[in-house]
Amino acid sequence: MRVSVVSETYFPQVNGVSRTLGEMVRVLTERGDQIQLIHPHYETPPSDPRSVTARSIAMPFYRELRLPLPPFRHVRRAIEEFDPDVIHIATEATLGLTVLRHALKRKRIVVSSFHTNFDKYSRHYQVGWARSIIAAYLRWFHRRTSLTFVPSDVTINELEKMGFERMVLWKHGVDASMFRPDRPGRQAVRARHGFRDDEVVIGYVGRIAREKNIKYLAQVLEIATKKRPQARFLVVGDGPARAGFEARIGHFAPFVGYKHGEELADYYTALDIFAFASTTETFGNVVLEAMASGLPVAAIRAGGVAEIVRSGSTGLLVEADEPPEALAERLIQLVDDEALRKSLGASAHRYALEQSWEAVMDGLRERFQALIGERVRDRVPAT
Repeated sequence: MRVSVVSETYFPQVNGVSRTLGEMVRVLTERGDQIQLIHPHYETPPSDPRSVTARSIAMPFYRELRLPLPPFRHVRRAIEEFDPDVIHIATEATLGLTVLRHALKRKRIVVSSFHTNFDKYSRHYQVGWARSIIAAYLRWFHRRTSLTFVPSDVTINELEKMGFERMVLWKHGVDASMFRPDRPGRQAVRARHGFRDDEVVIGYVGRIAREKNIKYLAQVLEIATKKRPQARFLVVGDGPARAGFEARIGHFAPFVGYKHGEELADYYTALDIFAFASTTETFGNVVLEAMASGLPVAAIRAGGVAEIVRSGSTGLLVEADEPPEALAERLIQLVDDEALRKSLGASAHRYALEQSWEAVMDGLRERFQALIGERVRDRVPAT
């Protein structure tokens, strides 16, 4: 099977979309499929020889994001030369739109995946007035693909109310062999940051951006440290809102930037509690990685996170309309109760063990093959 994967974000960018697509490419390649990657050009040449890159510029308000710039003639030409059985479009900006139109014109099988609630992001960037326009465009875009793969039932329900069609549940997975509680690097990371064995460390891992509800999280951590000064904190990640976030809590929470691979897994293991305040997640990859690492999660019941974390079983949740004090109290409860902390963490780990990338991507692959089979049957003349 030949698959073209189109995305406005890919490695070396670090986010849930790039991680998911990276695992998709890995598993499909291991199954013997041929993959073509189409994504923006970054400052360094692509490490994967299968990549076709488009000229791009950094978004002025969000330097980590790149906007691909037309014309995309070489992209269309590369697709035709590769002759894919399926085109999978993961993002809906200039590059995704161009490939969608090309695929429809050429009558190729084209599917999409919904990763980002851009309509919900609008309120975080003072363009809430544009939410209905963004939602209408996203609906128009995805209704023109054969299937739209969505990572949670919660998101599917939200999109159905918006008029989306032909959606398929496509949960994300985790590498439980890497993200696990017994990693040997735990002590080294804790020693590096001066954390004693008997201290409870609360951590956040992820992109530091407005849409991650960082302002709310800062309030939560400020309340928690005032009430439990013996608790320790750690922030792993980076992003456009880092400066303001660090200015507020950097005096009690070390910021270590992005970490990758084995080092990232060691940082998860160095924590005792995972704090997460985003309300815009379609899934929440970092939450599942934390759970695989044996961490109880304190978060807001919203989006895909509400589906991953079971309050009272694998973590503690608050409602989306509750104030920061409510989530701070959940953190304090976990700091104070070691037995609860360990019980929830063990349950979280068991849940994560069942969420393998291989099973997730094999399901996606079966959907691709079914679409190809339908196309072949449609082309066979009746006898």
